[in-house]
Amino acid sequence: MRKNAKLIAALLACASLAGCRTGEEGRLQYVNVSQVMCSFPGEGSEPLAIAVEALPTEWSAEAGASWVQAERTDANTLTVRVEDNDTGAERRADVTLRAGAAVRDIAIHQLPADNGIARYRTTSSFDNGTAVFSPGGRYVGGFESTLLEDGNTFQFWPVIVDVETDERIVHGPVHQSLHVFHEPVAITDQGLLFIADGQNGGVIACDLSGNMSVVPMPEGYKSLPEIQASSADGRYWVGYAKHGDGLHYALVWEDGAFLQRLPMPEANFVGEDFWYGILGRGISADGSVVYGTTWENWDFGMVYWSDWQHGGAAKYVGKDVHVRKTEKALDSQGLEFDYLCADGVICQANRTNISPSGRWIAGSYRTWGLAENRMDAETSQVAAFYNTETETTVVVEDYGESTGVYVTDDGIGFVGLGTLAISSGRVYDCNTRTDLGTTQEWIYEHYGIIIPSGYVTALSPDGKVAFGRYLEASAGGHMRFPGWYVAPPVAK
Repeated sequence: MRKNAKLIAALLACASLAGCRTGEEGRLQYVNVSQVMCSFPGEGSEPLAIAVEALPTEWSAEAGASWVQAERTDANTLTVRVEDNDTGAERRADVTLRAGAAVRDIAIHQLPADNGIARYRTTSSFDNGTAVFSPGGRYVGGFESTLLEDGNTFQFWPVIVDVETDERIVHGPVHQSLHVFHEPVAITDQGLLFIADGQNGGVIACDLSGNMSVVPMPEGYKSLPEIQASSADGRYWVGYAKHGDGLHYALVWEDGAFLQRLPMPEANFVGEDFWYGILGRGISADGSVVYGTTWENWDFGMVYWSDWQHGGAAKYVGKDVHVRKTEKALDSQGLEFDYLCADGVICQANRTNISPSGRWIAGSYRTWGLAENRMDAETSQVAAFYNTETETTVVVEDYGESTGVYVTDDGIGFVGLGTLAISSGRVYDCNTRTDLGTTQEWIYEHYGIIIPSGYVTALSPDGKVAFGRYLEASAGGHMRFPGWYVAPPVAK
């Protein structure tokens, strides 16, 4: 196990017992503590109370460094305080507890001040904790809401956070009679935030000055468009809308004006004519490659356009592992009929599955067929990463049921463990086909800090900012998945 993995394991330790028997009395003497290792931020640390059980009941504590204060505040509590760390480096000391002949050391780690290390921030304060991140890593966007005194009416507040400065920009309020904010869907590196309107459809665009507008319906379409992603320079937006012919199409805007509809493949994921269409989902940071998803029954097949600016055709992500099948199914009357399905690479509503240059696309390789009763569908999926230059797929079976959520231009893939309610992840090298460790290990190795949990959903093209999600469970069993990010320190 690598050094960072050992450190994380140690930080998660919750109890330890140090004991011995004295020669004179033959009695067990021990010191039992609730934490054997703890970590403090570099500035503004709160006192930490550690539970202590000891025999004999009289015990003492001694700090091994002047910047640590260790005080017995009652019979069963040790309170640890640390001074602000102005050394510019992480530091460590021990607090030694003694009860008779029993001895226990508690390791105290303190990070440097925030201006000396990477910052870890969460979006837990946003509604449902949901946030979006700009492709270049400059902004985080979301919204908050307030229930008015009538108990039925909401007001909404768009929120934009400048990742570089930690500045929090709040606009509004927006009364629900105008818009009902449903979900933040995209934000550009120029600070233009798109929020889905759950009442009127479409999206509201809010800029850094608080100006808001609705992205208009392109001519010939029957629904307001849903913007889903932006290139890093903000020039191109990708989304979708329902056309007058009844199909949904992947669409591109340039400099805020509708530009074009992207072509469809000859057939849908299972080989039939399209009857719902394709939803444009994401675009590479440089704007060169677009991807979308089919949305017909169980399809969710990934489609991409690598030469869309010159009329390039649509291709299926994972075309080398895409196999259409016809199986014999039974209806409720026991009559046999042809059931169309397919194995291949899929994606649902994920908007950051593409590398900055579009060289790689992350998804999941799903096998799809009939269960033994020949009446129910049966599927399984593992993370997969597709190289658009070689048109080959790396299928990752190392982690069981899993989801490919992001990948770099160098082929470093980020995996979410599981398929629904994902709360943890791993990192995978698609070139050597080797595991690079857990999310926490990878973040510690590259950014020098320990994060509590979660998985990576995107990186800025320069790798300086990492974005992700984590599981937050309430006492009532409700789960939500706020965002988090790790960014360089703010210069003082």
